[in-house]
Amino acid sequence: MSHHGKKHYDEQNEAERKEEVPLNEDESEEKEIEAETDEVDKMTEAQAKEYLRKADAANSKLKEEIEGLKKECEEAKNDYLRARADCENVRKRKHDEVRAAFDDGRSTAIEKILPIGDSLDWALKMPLDDGTRDGIEKLLKKYHETLSALGVQEFSPEVGSKFDPSTANAVMTVAKESESDEIDTVKQVYGRGYKLGEKVMRYAQVSVIKE
Repeated sequence: MSHHGKKHYDEQNEAERKEEVPLNEDESEEKEIEAETDEVDKMTEAQAKEYLRKADAANSKLKEEIEGLKKECEEAKNDYLRARADCENVRKRKHDEVRAAFDDGRSTAIEKILPIGDSLDWALKMPLDDGTRDGIEKLLKKYHETLSALGVQEFSPEVGSKFDPSTANAVMTVAKESESDEIDTVKQVYGRGYKLGEKVMRYAQVSVIKE
């Protein structure tokens, strides 16, 4: 092959290699932009106006879709928050209902237990042999321990203290017997009172000095 022929052959191969090299992504986008630019440059004024009108319409539609999606997202968020609040309210309500049922059951049990203590107290006032008395005292001790375990507190107004109707019940009134006696004070305590928290389960039984 002559030198001239070889040179022509090499140039042809080089041209073919250049044609075979694929364009990367950036070069492809640049080519597309250049093609669109060329197309816009070739437009008439009327065609350009129509092109802009369509572009504005597409842009407006896109904005509407975006606003619609924002609204849907906000509504979904609000629905979630409402559902979460409802679940929390249900949880709290059920907790309160269970607690109330427990407290009611405990109060009922305590009310049924209290008369047992009364009977044991009265029994100790009777003439008893040592063995019987010892047995009753042990039962009474267990009774008080049970009440304490249930959260019950015993209380007894002091003799001479001001009568408090919120914690004591005046089963009888007595006349003032001496100068030391004060009106509306406790003269004698006949029965202890019991509280469960702030709730009075049984009022203390007392006599009160009156005129």
